[in-house]
Amino acid sequence: MGPGLATMTAPAAAVLDAPAAAGGPPAQAEDADRHLVVVPAFNEEATLADTLAGLDRLPPGYELLVVNDGSRDRTGEVAERAVRACRRPARVVHLPANCGIGAAVQTGFLFARDRGGYGYVIQCDADGQHDPGEIPRLVAECRRRQLDLCVGSRFLPGAAGGDRSTFWRRVGIRFFAGLIGRLSGTRLTDPTSGFRCAGPRAWARFAASYPDDYPEPESVFWCARNGLRVGEVAVRMRARAGGVSSIRHWRTAYYMAKVALAILVDRVRARGA
Repeated sequence: MGPGLATMTAPAAAVLDAPAAAGGPPAQAEDADRHLVVVPAFNEEATLADTLAGLDRLPPGYELLVVNDGSRDRTGEVAERAVRACRRPARVVHLPANCGIGAAVQTGFLFARDRGGYGYVIQCDADGQHDPGEIPRLVAECRRRQLDLCVGSRFLPGAAGGDRSTFWRRVGIRFFAGLIGRLSGTRLTDPTSGFRCAGPRAWARFAASYPDDYPEPESVFWCARNGLRVGEVAVRMRARAGGVSSIRHWRTAYYMAKVALAILVDRVRARGA
């Protein structure tokens, strides 16, 4: 993958299992009806409890993994209390320092690989913007269209909600959509979305190598250029319920330049690299 993509092992971390997760050893064979929802969280104490409460209303078969990415607020404490109250298998991984969104999400892919038995791995950010009730739609779309990666888009016809992002962030989204489309032939409307469902071919690769910073457009491009099937489904995107986005003001330009360079470098690498 591109220069922003790092091969890594899981950071040293403390793991808390919810009581519901106790029992026999994890399944080793892929279970088409057992999925993992990964919730990366950095300084999300204001929104995490409500996000997990919504995820706990999912149908049976969905397990939860909160990755506390070295938060400096009470995110870890909130996560531990919330997973103990979950009615489904739920766990918390505490990273020892703030490693970035890429490392946090890759921790979830590594967890899925090492535990075994999962069909799909879904990323759902902790900031309250995503509707957890739409996760089964992402999984269903992957199955119906045989997708390796399904992205929840706020820009497709039929999408609803109170958040369309800032003007400059929309400029960045359109830029990446155009760049990925021209270089790979895969047309997307929301390649930066953090609401995504990865099938086994995608998440197994992501466990081995994943972008370490601003991972969404780079990983989408990697899938597209390596022959994995990528698609979108219209989703509801709500306004951020709390916390602060990591991409603001001048960082938007930095983000666009860094990720564009990574995609262009990835374009000239051998397929599969």
